[in-house]
Amino acid sequence: MNVTTRFLNKSNVFCRNIHSALLHQELKIVHMTEVPLKHLFIKNLRKSASVPEALYSTYVNLVDTIASPGSHHQELNKSLMEPYLDLCYIPKEVPPASNYDFSFESCSSVGTSNESISSMFTQNMDLTKTAEQDGNLGNKRTKDMQRYKTMRKWKRFGKLKQEVDPNEAFVLRLMSFNILAQSLLELHPYLYKYHDIAALPWKVRKPIITQEILQAEANVICLQEMQEDHLDDFLVPFKEQGYDYFYKKRTNDKDDGLLLMYRTENLTVVDYTKVEMFQSEVELLNRDNVGIIVKFALKDSPETQFVIATTHLLYNPRRSDVRLGQVQVLLTEIERIAFIENTMTGPKYLPIILCGDFNLEPHTGVYKFITQGLFTYQNKGRNLEPQDYRYLSNVLLPPSLHITDDCQHFNVLLQRLRGGGRGQVMLENRENHKNIRRHSTEEIIAEDVSVNTFTNQYQQIQLDENNHVKFSSGTLTHPFKFRSAYKHKNRHGYPEATTHQNNWITVDYIFFSGLEPLGILSLPTVEQCNDLPTIPNFAVGSDHLCLAASFKVLKKKRSNL
Repeated sequence: MNVTTRFLNKSNVFCRNIHSALLHQELKIVHMTEVPLKHLFIKNLRKSASVPEALYSTYVNLVDTIASPGSHHQELNKSLMEPYLDLCYIPKEVPPASNYDFSFESCSSVGTSNESISSMFTQNMDLTKTAEQDGNLGNKRTKDMQRYKTMRKWKRFGKLKQEVDPNEAFVLRLMSFNILAQSLLELHPYLYKYHDIAALPWKVRKPIITQEILQAEANVICLQEMQEDHLDDFLVPFKEQGYDYFYKKRTNDKDDGLLLMYRTENLTVVDYTKVEMFQSEVELLNRDNVGIIVKFALKDSPETQFVIATTHLLYNPRRSDVRLGQVQVLLTEIERIAFIENTMTGPKYLPIILCGDFNLEPHTGVYKFITQGLFTYQNKGRNLEPQDYRYLSNVLLPPSLHITDDCQHFNVLLQRLRGGGRGQVMLENRENHKNIRRHSTEEIIAEDVSVNTFTNQYQQIQLDENNHVKFSSGTLTHPFKFRSAYKHKNRHGYPEATTHQNNWITVDYIFFSGLEPLGILSLPTVEQCNDLPTIPNFAVGSDHLCLAASFKVLKKKRSNL
């Protein structure tokens, strides 16, 4: 018995159970064949995460039909009967997934669980849609590209066109793009069950992604979800174009990570760090997200420097508190790399660009923290919104990390003020093979200034006459004046989008500080995205849209020594 037959037999039982339940309630039942009912259940199952949810949806649909028996019943029989008959004539031999270089690892074995049945049924349905049935792939790509190109055009940041004198300034163009690791696509096939399966293999997506990136002609390219075992092959055309790179795989057993590429013709590396959010002794930081931070200098003006950072934060929509903690770690490392000097008016920093997939929507808690430099999390829920129960305490990250509530490394700051050394960073990093002894503060700083790592109570520590630091205050601050390169709405007020998560939303960003923006690659509005085929498709190689922006970097005059 093939998968589809077994699945339909199970649906017979579900249909009879629904009929029985409705009759038991003595509802007025209109005449309905079992065939449309089964198809209605299958349709709901494809939209749901589990069989119980599909059953409930089917029940609600039936009750609605009973409430309005006339037109609803006719429409139900008319719209459901024909697709169901098509389903009954699925060929016995379905083309294997290997023909498309696309495997559903989670569906490799035949099981009877709800998720297995749903995945296998969806796989059989989708695999029948071969490239030949859909027409010539070249024509499909042309149509998708034409539609997509009308949505993505470079536009000036302001109203006036700005001229850039190459002797006075450098035009920095940056792209950020979550390219969708193939391993994640295959691990979560239910997210792509309505997609054109011919557009999903890596061998199809890779040239589309590569072409879009190269066409942007960016000096710096920041990619998220770069699969490690695809890296060497992916880099070939970029190395030919003069790019060098940094790669940071997500920690533990993850097989994808971040890739930052830069043109060696224009830029040299002054300093860099690879950040690991996973800290084994901190419950809030038990996720495998990472970051890359690089301090660049212009090749023809070494005194002209700036910092570029990229990250991919936790996805879980309910855990904005985790994302806030991850951003606190990332900004603390950016502060260390971007610091220039202390002045009478406070610390001075290099220009900064922070980009990536933040998995958060505009104007929510973490976004406000990044763009406003201040956020109070105490007594808010995990979603960083006001809540009546299970609210956050005054502690986000424990003092054992030596990260202050102003997003600075305590030890680094202390050494700065005392005029010597860089200060030890108390973050675990498996790539650097660092073993951090959390509570040995007396070994690395003076006895007169120390952090109590054994308490979660609020601490304020005076470093000198003019400087003090705080731990566990319930409020975070940072010293950067970040702005978003995108306004998240077009000039008519319609919201823009970068990906589809139940709805079209924005989760990808380019933030900047200390730079003058020149232009951005426009994003489509939600309404325009609704006219797109599902992504990935034959024009967009990922389930995210890329971002790109250009900035004016003023060149510093060479100091006369």
